[in-house]
Amino acid sequence: MSQREQNFEETLFQRIPQTKNLGIHIAKMEEHQLTAHGDFLPNKNHLDIVFGGSIAAISITTAWALVQSKIEQAGLKGSLVIKRQEIDYLLPVKTDFECVASFQSADDWDSFKKTYQEKGRAKIIVMAQMISEAKVTSRFQGVFVLYQ
Repeated sequence: MSQREQNFEETLFQRIPQTKNLGIHIAKMEEHQLTAHGDFLPNKNHLDIVFGGSIAAISITTAWALVQSKIEQAGLKGSLVIKRQEIDYLLPVKTDFECVASFQSADDWDSFKKTYQEKGRAKIIVMAQMISEAKVTSRFQGVFVLYQ
């Protein structure tokens, strides 16, 4: 984890304290993608698999973190919230895992930024996948809104 990821992780835990309890760490921040590593033990349920609520919360958090990191990098000011989400649970998660969030297309960020600068409000779709044992275990899609 670089200093950039470490600093953003600290910001995440300060802004949304509950995220610290999810057992995730920001592993990699790239231009249009953010990867978080997750620990199995704090997220397991009575069936010894990761709790579905944890999968949803971690997917939302990772997707939010991607957009928020880009907002900060661009120097934009505003409040970022999730408007809508869908998640498909494909396989049980039985080990530590990764959650990888990305924009639907590479052009989405530029369009989002331009709309926000012109109108003071913009929305963007973010995808996230949970990966465990080299398999995609869930697919998330969320709509996030930035407003002044």
